[in-house]
Amino acid sequence: MSKLSHQNCTFCKIINKELPASIIHEDEKVLVIVDLYPVNEGHLLVIPKIHNANMADVASETLQHTMKIAQEMNAALRTSDLPCEGVNLFVADGEAAGQEIFHFHLHVYPRYKGDGFGFRYDRARHFRQLDRTRMDEIAIKLKSKL
Repeated sequence: MSKLSHQNCTFCKIINKELPASIIHEDEKVLVIVDLYPVNEGHLLVIPKIHNANMADVASETLQHTMKIAQEMNAALRTSDLPCEGVNLFVADGEAAGQEIFHFHLHVYPRYKGDGFGFRYDRARHFRQLDRTRMDEIAIKLKSKL
């Protein structure tokens, strides 16, 4: 456990075994637990053991390992007897993105037709086609930050 962990972080308490959790996998970098409030049964959380609130602060090796473990959880869900015809991976990074626990984590949602879950959006506001000039402006802005 890192010195960066926050004493009041729910996930740090779970990692430190101060709170109960249904653990599926644990190694030196991550812990995988069953979500207490699942989208569907089998909803999992892949939680890095080092506390970082935002994805940008997580070491790239840890992010790579997080995705590797998510791939294994995907395979486990698809071969289990839980309803799972597909899988969504989801990260809420920041309050505006819906993050509620400020310890980076990756959701693994098992999905099936008719499960009633989905992202909702306003078609008139979202997914509007941009013109190439604006796309190039955005690309230049972001490239300068790399």
